[in-house]
Amino acid sequence: MKRKALVEYKMKFILGAVLLVLLLLLARLSFMQLVQTEQYRTMARNNYIRIVPVFAPRGEIFDRQGEKIVTNKPIYTVSINDLNLEGTTYHLYLDRIGPETVSMADKLAWILAGDEEAVQYFQQISGKTPEDFNEHVTRKSDEATYTAKKQAIEEIIKERVSSNKVKLENGEALEIAVVYHPSTVATLRQQNLSSFGVRLEKKTDMLSELVAMLHQEAVFADKTVYEVEADVRAAIREKKYYKPYEPVLVAENISTQTVVTLRERQMELPGVVVDIQPVRDYPYQNLLAHALGYVQNIKQEQYEEHKNEGYFMNDLYGQNGLELMYESYLRGEHGARQVEVDAGSRPVRDLGLKLPVPGNDLVLTVDLDLQMAAEKALEDGVARAQSAGHSRAKAGAAVVMDVRTGAVRAMASYPSYNPGIFTDGLSNAQWQELQDTGALLNRTISAIYPPGSTFKMVTAGAILENKIVDPNFNIPDPGYYRLGKGIFNDWKPGGHGMVDLRKALEVSCDTYFYQYGRMAGVDAIARMAKEFGLGEKTGINLPGEISGVVPTPEWKYKLVKNMLIMYNEDFAKVRKLNEQIEKTTNEARNQELQKERDAELNKQLKKHEWDLEWQQFETVNMSIGQGNNTYTMMQLVSYVAAIANNGTLYRPYLVDKIVTPDGKILKEFKPEAKREVNISKANLQIIQEGMHMVATPPNGTASAVFGLDAAAKTGTAEVLDAKGNKIGNHALFVAYAPFEKPEVAVAVVLEYGYAGGSFAGPIARQILDAYFAETETKPEDIQNDTPGRQADDTGELPEGWDALPALSWPGWEHLSGESEAVRVTNSSQTEQSEVQHIPVTPSRPVVSTQPEQPTALPSVPQSPPATSTPPDEGRQPPDDSQQPPVETSPNEAAPEPVQPQSEQQPPQTVPAVPQTVPAPEQTLEGQL
Repeated sequence: MKRKALVEYKMKFILGAVLLVLLLLLARLSFMQLVQTEQYRTMARNNYIRIVPVFAPRGEIFDRQGEKIVTNKPIYTVSINDLNLEGTTYHLYLDRIGPETVSMADKLAWILAGDEEAVQYFQQISGKTPEDFNEHVTRKSDEATYTAKKQAIEEIIKERVSSNKVKLENGEALEIAVVYHPSTVATLRQQNLSSFGVRLEKKTDMLSELVAMLHQEAVFADKTVYEVEADVRAAIREKKYYKPYEPVLVAENISTQTVVTLRERQMELPGVVVDIQPVRDYPYQNLLAHALGYVQNIKQEQYEEHKNEGYFMNDLYGQNGLELMYESYLRGEHGARQVEVDAGSRPVRDLGLKLPVPGNDLVLTVDLDLQMAAEKALEDGVARAQSAGHSRAKAGAAVVMDVRTGAVRAMASYPSYNPGIFTDGLSNAQWQELQDTGALLNRTISAIYPPGSTFKMVTAGAILENKIVDPNFNIPDPGYYRLGKGIFNDWKPGGHGMVDLRKALEVSCDTYFYQYGRMAGVDAIARMAKEFGLGEKTGINLPGEISGVVPTPEWKYKLVKNMLIMYNEDFAKVRKLNEQIEKTTNEARNQELQKERDAELNKQLKKHEWDLEWQQFETVNMSIGQGNNTYTMMQLVSYVAAIANNGTLYRPYLVDKIVTPDGKILKEFKPEAKREVNISKANLQIIQEGMHMVATPPNGTASAVFGLDAAAKTGTAEVLDAKGNKIGNHALFVAYAPFEKPEVAVAVVLEYGYAGGSFAGPIARQILDAYFAETETKPEDIQNDTPGRQADDTGELPEGWDALPALSWPGWEHLSGESEAVRVTNSSQTEQSEVQHIPVTPSRPVVSTQPEQPTALPSVPQSPPATSTPPDEGRQPPDDSQQPPVETSPNEAAPEPVQPQSEQQPPQTVPAVPQTVPAPEQTLEGQL
């Protein structure tokens, strides 16, 4: 009985255990079926369904009259779905274990530490995150970092061999490394690896075949096969982490012949996706390039910041200009195609298509014809200056602004570039050329220039507002101004006779502004300059704007103090104490060192009081726009516009409105007044009259090139190198027109253009001629229909797409009524829109402003202060034997007087190569 009871007990126990297991399985099954249904359904779908993104076209950009400046064009792209591909790899296998294993690990580690992809392989098998691994091997020096990588790799190899000792003893091979870079492979092949029981085995896969085929078709420009495969592997690593089911881009902008070749070999290349993607197209090439900016594949840091906003890792993203600033408006909403694939990742049928939504359009304040004229005028101006012997004149900028609103009608920077080169794939040679020529620099807002005599209206305002002298009071101009024992010469030998304020502007009399500018003082001049917006960013909605400098005693003290501390030998002890303070962790000791440093600093600063304090000669220099005055062309045109409109300083703007794809206005921008300039209307009128006399025969310095009813001011600004030697003149010109009822203001600079009236003036005249020729044939306030895309019928493709062969791969089943090619029209655009944009007329020439590339270009024009008066409007060069005048302190000897300069003939010498390192404060002569 006991035995029977024991058996029954055991049976009950076994049945209970079986029942418990069944209950657990049932519970798990129920959980998977009821709770994790969607998770496993998604995983199953991912095995046979691929989501292929359909990129949305970016919004187009139009000029103020509806002319299309930027549009899109379709290109073919090649991607892969299989994220397990590696391309061409070389695997290191260990066939045996022995006493030489330690030396093998050491030798291999030294070689593999120099292959970044091999290092990434070891990071992956180490189990550490990329961040933790990099932190583990990163050192202060490159040499120490290399050694740390070697040690990490060596330890991983040893550990891998140790943990697989049984496998090796049984005769099975062990993979100990994967190598990618050809140079590393070549180095390994030179070693006697067999002595360690190591062999190198090459492996290829479908990615290798694809890249090799595309490389034969010259798809990758100057990239090697390894470089292409490395880029794809890097993208795969990122995709595996962020979006494992998103295709990885291999090549773009491939030819139709390459597409045909891929179709022929599609069975050999499973998982390869050929699709159509819209990219930027610039019908006018270089036109307005610096304002428009360009687009490129999204950068890693940009993707990290915006990855939750629907961006793909190979998405396009604005990198500069309007493309960057209005990225959120210009980008559209991507669509997607759902594709069923077989076990080999080959497409079987199309399951559905979500149409993308195009981005919003920008309507600019810029006038296309005027922009063309401005860029052509700059190109012509450079050619004129060079033909006259000024070989350094290779760059310039011009801005045209509506004085009534602040709307920018044209902004040109020369040399320019075609933003389309970034779309097509920028080669190393193209990038180097852009760097060498300085074509990427937007000289309207990102370069600063000394204003020269275009600054004299500021000084005139300070004189008038502070009632320094009656504007009608005449003074005799002897052709120089004496400050202590120093002499500041006027540009015209013998002077201009009797001069009042209006005439001083008309003939650009330096002597007048020397005298009364000094009496007004630096604070008054600086205050007036800031009132007109100089020395501050204008606020235009473009990246890269810089503020420039309105020099003041406080600014000079801070600048010179920092320079003395950094470079002067008297401050060596201060520098040493600063280093000790940084290294000291003891608080009490730190305070002692700071006290000692401050005492030493004050002692040395007292020795350099004269250098640190503002001197009277600097006010004299500042009064004619020299010294440390530096401003952008956008600031100068805004300042002149404020003079023209009786004192309203507007914020410049480039975008008039943002329009949805169906033509509805999403956002409209209105004129924004920053402030009213603190100057009386009566005083402004005096300045306006003086500027009008500049452009009026017979005495105006701009009358030779201006026959318009305008107001203007010429300017020639000296540029000095770090040692204070003159290296050339920048030519400047500002104007507004018409004089009675001003409409537009223009500011022009020609780098190393010698003289404002002679070379910058004709550029401004050419631009204004184009503006008034246009206004004679068009109404001034153009009221076009709002530009927008013309609605496409559902069975049609956007313009240009019909030329592409359809992507009808064998076995695909297209949805009823769908085109075989990807459509990117908005589903809301199935009916004809009532609002259409004005198309670009065929008669309009496509003007390329790209100049012949020079072999060299001056540095970025952040010019140092000048120290002598530059010639202007055809003046004679100064006598090189003379020295610039210097204001003398009571205990300092005065320099020799400087001879005046003639206004009649241009110089015959070519200025030296410019330098952009600021020079210490220098004294300079009068200039126009």
